[in-house]
Amino acid sequence: MQNLFTEFESTTAAQWKEQLIKDLKGLEFDSLVWHSPAGIDVQPFYTSENLAGRVSQAAFTTKDWAICEWIRVEDEKTANARALNALQNGASGLVFTLHQTTDYALLLQGISIEHIYCLFRVSDEDLRRSLSSFLNTQQTGSSCFVEHDHLISKDAFLPQPPDILCVNTLLYHEAGANTVNELALTLAHLNEYLTVFSEKNTLKNLRKIHLDVSVGGDFFMEIAKLRSLRRAVELLLEQYGLSLPIHIHAQTTLVNKSSIDSYNNMLRSATEAMSAGIGGANSILVLPFDVDFSAPNDFSARMARNQQLILKDESYLNVVADISAGSYYIESLTTALGVKAWEAFKQIEAEGGLLAGLKSNRIQELIAADAEKLISDFKEGRLVLVGVNKFQNKNEAIPAQRQTRDLSDLVTPQQNIKPIRLSDHLVTSLAHKS
Repeated sequence: MQNLFTEFESTTAAQWKEQLIKDLKGLEFDSLVWHSPAGIDVQPFYTSENLAGRVSQAAFTTKDWAICEWIRVEDEKTANARALNALQNGASGLVFTLHQTTDYALLLQGISIEHIYCLFRVSDEDLRRSLSSFLNTQQTGSSCFVEHDHLISKDAFLPQPPDILCVNTLLYHEAGANTVNELALTLAHLNEYLTVFSEKNTLKNLRKIHLDVSVGGDFFMEIAKLRSLRRAVELLLEQYGLSLPIHIHAQTTLVNKSSIDSYNNMLRSATEAMSAGIGGANSILVLPFDVDFSAPNDFSARMARNQQLILKDESYLNVVADISAGSYYIESLTTALGVKAWEAFKQIEAEGGLLAGLKSNRIQELIAADAEKLISDFKEGRLVLVGVNKFQNKNEAIPAQRQTRDLSDLVTPQQNIKPIRLSDHLVTSLAHKS
């Protein structure tokens, strides 16, 4: 069989650039290079030459992911009803947030947790212990996780580590850290645990790593971020002689969401969910478009579930593992992020690690500088959110009763690091105009 396109000569990167310069008709080529906040220069085009002879390999082998719904547990019966409704209408995973003593049997009545992904975020160590004791009496399968991770302190470590280590790094993204620093801080956070477990000679107890991460609106960068994260964690584990399964749980960000023209939030979370699925997340939580200002309701919860169902059943993103593997652009981003993040991680470690950096306030200053740049770009229009800082809906008033909800159970402020909302920096001026 004749190979297609053999009669065509291959084109080099230099030839592409030469043609592009001609087409620009006087514009400088460098004007097309995007200088990302993470310090990576994104080129206007990529070719095989950008891979420098490297053989592209899939960053992960899993195809599918769990569609999750978030449930804040205040009343067990109500939470159980919401969970069952979600599972009956397309969800295959649940994320519970618990703040008080709970009747776990009532909460999970009728729910076969051994067949679904289940993440319990608990607010204190007593809850973690009681919940873990209950789950030890149940059939839970391999996708049930209990997470209590509040920017760890060495004094708070248990004598023995859990067999599944759950690390919550949502705050780094939500507080405004750029992509490189977010990855570096995630590695430093995980390394604090691994260091202590190594000192206690208890690393042998570990059998899985669970990472809880935010995924933002920079579509290709977020795909590369998750691919790079998985590879970087594998590299970090190698330093301890470990090879463990890594579960990445991705949650759509709150940084770019708004109560102004709020239905646009569904467009933003859709691209974020796509990035998470393509980037290799094992489970994805799409937060409802109105989560920032409305109580839980069936409509917004159903829309959030349906976004992922469409990505699977109509877009078939769960058919092939790592569909971006081999893309010159995404492979280049993945490598660039990994190299820069690893160097930043080594710098954090050279200065004593994450906990020492938090104590000296270096980590807070690092994140604050990134957040200041992000807010400045938003306020000055270099970062555009349609319906918020550009192309606002002039017919939409901002009701006085729309008060931003306390979402600390989704992203908990800690160590003087607080989540940011870009829309908070324009709400006052837009309300005045309306």
